[in-house]
Amino acid sequence: MADNRCRIDELDLARQERNRDCLSLQVELARSEQQLDHLRGQLRRYDQDRQERDRNIAEAAAQLAQCLERHQQADGQILASESELAELYLSRESLATEIVRSVEHREEVRRQRAVALQVAQRHRAKIRKLEEQLHTKELAAGEFRHERISLESRLREDYGIELAELSHRPTPDQERQREQVEAEIADLRRKLTNIGGVNLDSLQEVDELETRFQSLSAQHEDLSKAKASLEQIIGRINADSRRLFAETLETVKGHFQQLFRKLFGGGQADVVLEEGVDILDSGIEIVARPPGKEPRSISLLSGGEKTLTCVALLLAIFRSRPSPFCVLDEVDAALDEANIERFVAVLKEFLEWTQFVVVTHSKKTMAFASTLYGVTMQESGVSKRVSVRFDDVSETGEILSPPNRPRDDEHAGETDETQAA
Repeated sequence: MADNRCRIDELDLARQERNRDCLSLQVELARSEQQLDHLRGQLRRYDQDRQERDRNIAEAAAQLAQCLERHQQADGQILASESELAELYLSRESLATEIVRSVEHREEVRRQRAVALQVAQRHRAKIRKLEEQLHTKELAAGEFRHERISLESRLREDYGIELAELSHRPTPDQERQREQVEAEIADLRRKLTNIGGVNLDSLQEVDELETRFQSLSAQHEDLSKAKASLEQIIGRINADSRRLFAETLETVKGHFQQLFRKLFGGGQADVVLEEGVDILDSGIEIVARPPGKEPRSISLLSGGEKTLTCVALLLAIFRSRPSPFCVLDEVDAALDEANIERFVAVLKEFLEWTQFVVVTHSKKTMAFASTLYGVTMQESGVSKRVSVRFDDVSETGEILSPPNRPRDDEHAGETDETQAA
């Protein structure tokens, strides 16, 4: 009996062990089935993603084909536009050449017209002289005819002689005189023929040209006076600009030397103009000598020295023309703590008339500010501004009145950029 009981106990233990193994196997089976379902779901999602990617690839390929087609069309349009532009350039050059030729032709025509007017005046004077001579000759011929008629009448009445009967036997003197008169008449007729037709509108054209000349002369005189007035105004403006620039340069130079010594704790600096050039066209060179170094150009200084020198120059310009507000964006990024302390000390001198907004990551600069504005990202993609006034912070660092402001521990390490005002 005892053996049977022991055997039964052993079988019960074995059964319980088998039951536990069976339960663990069932749990493992359920876990495997769950994992299988999860993997099947992932497989379906992967298939869907693959189909989506295939559709995207097909759409991208279609878009690429469209883009290539548009690119080819654009290339064709560009080539057509370039050809049109080249043709336009050629047309412009030809038009410019034609304009130059037209201007030259117009000037030549003007010169020829002036010469023609002079020649016409001379010809008119000659014509008047020839007309006067012709009139004189006609008067003389009329007198000769009258005398001849009178002589014929006297000869007929007194002597009964007909002059026509004696005409076939002229005397040598009469023959010579007649030849001279006929030669002179032929010469006058030849001169009238060579002169040609008379332009009846030439006097009107001369009057119009004289009126146009007077108008253009008045316009030229007005333009000359305006040019002289503009040159005087430009001269006064240049003189005032030189004077104001020289005065401003001297003022900025004095402030720059003073601020440079304060920022560097000594040393010398100067603003030098280019020699031998007009002050309005001259270049400006900044020469700096930090303590313990030789004078050199600003381009040969180190990064921190360049920053301090530029800050000194900017503040010198700002001091010569101050304003109520000034924004400085990370000007102290390249400065160490000692230089930041001197930089902050210089800024304190400007606080009587200027309020500074400083964008910085330096704790030294933040400690100098009266109000801090931080930009945080409490939620991904959502920026939020957090402001703290030092008057609201106790000596232990606790915020006394933080209405509508997130706690510091919620945004510790989240501040992207801090503005000190």
